[in-house]
Amino acid sequence: MNEEYKQTVLTTALLAGRIMMESGSEAYRVEDTMLRICRHAGFLNAESYVTATGIFLSLNDLTGSQLQQARRRSTNFERIANTNQLSRLYTSNAITLEELNHRLQEVDINTPNFPFWWKIICAGIASTTLMIIMGGSYYDFLAAIPIGAAGYVVSVLVSKYTGLLFINDLFASIVITFLVLLLENMGLVTDRDMLIVGTLIPLVPGLAITAAFRDLFAGHLLTGIVRSVEAIITASVLGIGIALMLSSM
Repeated sequence: MNEEYKQTVLTTALLAGRIMMESGSEAYRVEDTMLRICRHAGFLNAESYVTATGIFLSLNDLTGSQLQQARRRSTNFERIANTNQLSRLYTSNAITLEELNHRLQEVDINTPNFPFWWKIICAGIASTTLMIIMGGSYYDFLAAIPIGAAGYVVSVLVSKYTGLLFINDLFASIVITFLVLLLENMGLVTDRDMLIVGTLIPLVPGLAITAAFRDLFAGHLLTGIVRSVEAIITASVLGIGIALMLSSM
């Protein structure tokens, strides 16, 4: 095996791992996909180590190890499914290594996402249903839609323009609580607490919590702990935003 082939295997496997990690996949699933690619390419002793922000891969020969950073955080199951499917096509000899690399680059760049306006609508609708599930009043049904949508918009915009973790959730919880209290003072809200809880639920890091426990159970203690801490901080920030508004109004 020449050096160019080894480098292609490393680059392709690391690309697959980065796409999956940045899209919200569990660490053990990322490792499984990367090792599946390497072993089918002829490197049976390949080893990988995945954390929340870094992916390490070694072919256990003179090429040494390489690192790929996972810089972005998102939730995109379509990217995960497409990457996993391509790796299985490669291991079944349906596509070549070069084709796998090219198609993974297309997944990384061209995977479609839902329009922003559609996400806003879904956030509003989800807020209403979650509010009812949590025991809220049907009289607050219409109020939950714009409040939940507004909270989501604030969270996305603050994250986009500041690039800081957790600050977007703080501002979103402040805006949500302010709008709920405003409507309550106008006599348009019957159950303030449940309305706040329902409209905040779309911002709660449910995927991070689930992935953290699955990584912990799979033995990836470092990644599981990091994700657990991230989820705890996010939940705490949401609570701080609520407390700030309730104490000031």
